[in-house]
Amino acid sequence: MPAIALNDADMIAIVAFIHDARAKAETLGGGRRSVDVADLQTGNAAAGKQYFNGAGGCAACHAITGDFATVGARFQGLALLQRMLYPGSGRDAGPAAEPPMVTLITRTGQVISGKLTTRDEFTITVTDAAGWTRSWPIDEVRIDGGENPLRAHIEHLAKYTDNDLHNVFAYLQTLR
Repeated sequence: MPAIALNDADMIAIVAFIHDARAKAETLGGGRRSVDVADLQTGNAAAGKQYFNGAGGCAACHAITGDFATVGARFQGLALLQRMLYPGSGRDAGPAAEPPMVTLITRTGQVISGKLTTRDEFTITVTDAAGWTRSWPIDEVRIDGGENPLRAHIEHLAKYTDNDLHNVFAYLQTLR
């Protein structure tokens, strides 16, 4: 993003606004509340198992053996849901992997190579050899390389229904 030139008065006004908003949030008891496991108990474990082994395609990567066999014992409540939706994140995820190299081909035929910075269901961002960070809508480029082992999780974020999420969550809780 290009720099925005602000005079001192505008900068002071923005900083004051941010500090005021933070103070109001703290006064109102702002911040995230914890999520009780009971808040998440709306799913059907049998339906979740069926989705896991069928339409969800989860079983293609996750065998119910080894560490995964006890995922419901190791993570409870919101922590389990977060691991399900965003694996590889959180305190216990370990060091971040080196970003893969990707090559993007735009609709006009321009070829851009660089390290994958971020990718979700809408946008891909790479850092090229010159150090520039550049982004494109996913549907405007062809992507070669940079296969992410968590890609299926990213793609499922746009596909999951609330029932799917709660059902798979209920099933994962049974894996103890």
